[in-house]
Amino acid sequence: MIETLPADVAELWPYEPRWTKVGGYHLHHIDEGPAGSPDAVVLLAGNPTWGFLYRDIIPPILDAGFRVLALDYLGMGRSDHARREEEYAIQHHADRVRAQLRGAGVERAVFFMQDWAGPIGLTAALDRPGLLAGMVLANTFWGEQSEFQKNALGWRSLHAPVSGALLLGKRRMFTSALRLSGPRSIHDGAAWKAYNLPFDAHTSPGSTYAFPRAISTGPGHPTHELARRIYDAMATEVFDIPTRFVWGDSDAVFTREEQEATFRARLPRGEEHPTVVVPGGRHFVQEYGPQQCADATIAVAQEAFG
Repeated sequence: MIETLPADVAELWPYEPRWTKVGGYHLHHIDEGPAGSPDAVVLLAGNPTWGFLYRDIIPPILDAGFRVLALDYLGMGRSDHARREEEYAIQHHADRVRAQLRGAGVERAVFFMQDWAGPIGLTAALDRPGLLAGMVLANTFWGEQSEFQKNALGWRSLHAPVSGALLLGKRRMFTSALRLSGPRSIHDGAAWKAYNLPFDAHTSPGSTYAFPRAISTGPGHPTHELARRIYDAMATEVFDIPTRFVWGDSDAVFTREEQEATFRARLPRGEEHPTVVVPGGRHFVQEYGPQQCADATIAVAQEAFG
């Protein structure tokens, strides 16, 4: 785990670290706002980011009076790294999220989910009925590969033992992708240091190696049944809760026409509100439209918690 942040990173991320020990690993989260409230906004990030992605989104939510938690998965952010790829299975991530929230005394949550937070957060909700009181979905998916991933040159090589390890480990493919698909404000300085910090500190790719290999490529893939379970459950009463969408319209990986349209059509309240579109926003929409993300989250929390 990363106990202390560099001074320039700490200026951007001034929150007290909190730790939950799950399965022998120390997992990091922050917990701000009304102490002890059973209701909380829970911010879940994706690959290769951590809670830092929400640094400009947390203050407005706190100002609105809500308790806020931002969680770092195993192998991401300030949390410990595992040694074996199977420890990063999506079901295990979801189980650990539930353990962190249980340890923090969170009984009802509004999840903000982007990228891998979709499969992880939705699975956590399915495995703990009553936990999810509302949700914001942003440039995310449910576990099955997108059309982009099916057709991208070399994508399948990420699943191979040799080329996958090279691209995802030594080359830091996804931190490089973060720079390409994020605004210029994160290209250097303290923000860029913060995003690279977990991998500099551990000298390993952490979850970034396992995440792309966990994307289901169809029947027979280890994640396929989980993705199918989420897809089938979307239309059920489990997800008949306050729902909003925030979507960067320039994301090539998870597009409005494919992932967002599917979520909106299947979720019981998916069509209730128009999508908040962030013009020019790419995959990491939190970096392009933090205020839009915060506003959508506050609206859901007000509806969910009263």
